[in-house]
Amino acid sequence: MFYLHMAVRSLKRCGQRSLLCMLICLVTVLFLHLYAGNVRDLEQMREHLPDAIKVAGKICNLDGSMDQGLKIEEALVTELLASESVAEPAVTVQLLADLDASGSKRRGSIPPFEARGVNCLAGAGGLKPEDVTLTEGNTLDFLASGERKCLVDRALLEQKGYQTGDRILLDLYYYRYGDYHEVFCEPLEQCEYEIAGVMDAGSGAGYPELILPIQAVQDSYRRARYPFLADSFFFTVKNPLKLNAFKEEMQKLGLLPVSGAAEMHYEGNALVVQDETFIKAAERIEESLTLLRGFLPLIFCIAAGAGYLTAHLFIQDRRPEYALLRSIGIGKMKSCLVFFTEYLLLAVAGSGLGTLCAWPVMSENHSFSLVVMWMSVGFCVLGMLAALVSMSKHSVMQILSQKD
Repeated sequence: MFYLHMAVRSLKRCGQRSLLCMLICLVTVLFLHLYAGNVRDLEQMREHLPDAIKVAGKICNLDGSMDQGLKIEEALVTELLASESVAEPAVTVQLLADLDASGSKRRGSIPPFEARGVNCLAGAGGLKPEDVTLTEGNTLDFLASGERKCLVDRALLEQKGYQTGDRILLDLYYYRYGDYHEVFCEPLEQCEYEIAGVMDAGSGAGYPELILPIQAVQDSYRRARYPFLADSFFFTVKNPLKLNAFKEEMQKLGLLPVSGAAEMHYEGNALVVQDETFIKAAERIEESLTLLRGFLPLIFCIAAGAGYLTAHLFIQDRRPEYALLRSIGIGKMKSCLVFFTEYLLLAVAGSGLGTLCAWPVMSENHSFSLVVMWMSVGFCVLGMLAALVSMSKHSVMQILSQKD
């Protein structure tokens, strides 16, 4: 209590000097907040960059000319869906279909309707959720299941006289690829599906008339004992900050980079990752972070120098008081503690005011702001300790005889 009482009395007696010391501490902490805030903002920008810039990927043929109408092996599709590096996968398989309530298959003619097996609505050619009207109790999650439910274009529904909730008999046909780039349409299976919803795709939109869950289509392939081949595979990279690890994983799965010298074929065995925009943005952020971090030693030197200079000027004006305390029998340690306590109060008050000034800007990082404040106080304390050690090395007579 003695040191605190003496410090408070000195603060009241030397008001202008105390305000000056507080102002220097305030400016120092604002300076540190400015620097640390910029570093923190860049780190958060880098952290949230994957959300701001999606890195899209897709499977295509080796020469890169096709990303739909491919032959993508079922094993590759399964491995991609199971990969923890792949997010928002959209898998499709192109089919043809005919609605025949009598159950008789048409052979020798091209089925009139386009059907598509998908695992999510994103695979339906850009169809939006608001374009789909579902029956009560159904959600679009059924597309990721093996349920025999389907979405039907409204025009087709009205043409055939069906209603939502009805069960329809579908003659499904699949595409078989020949050895010389031929594509054949072959019967797959005749099966019954429930109409779970209606699509309002609009005229000439180019959407399929029927959308089926891809797992249900896979089951049809298995029952017919035909190898399942996906038509397209689009996705986003889950963690673009680990692009190199992702590409290494894709190479282990057998995916190759696109080659312009390759011949045209239907095999989907090449990977295209649209990462140019993300990489450029990440590089700019990393360059800015490297530049700011390069100034860190200089920032510390400036803050430490400000702390020492303020403490030195503070002690220079208090040398007669220090000599007086020593002359009346108070030891070095106790005499220094009086000035240390006074300066510590000023440093905490000035740094606290500076932190309050920066508080609105750091509204989401209060704990980080407090760390910066105590860092500023620490520089001031170190400066004061250095000044006190320097002064305590001199005798009372030497201190009194010094003119400045």
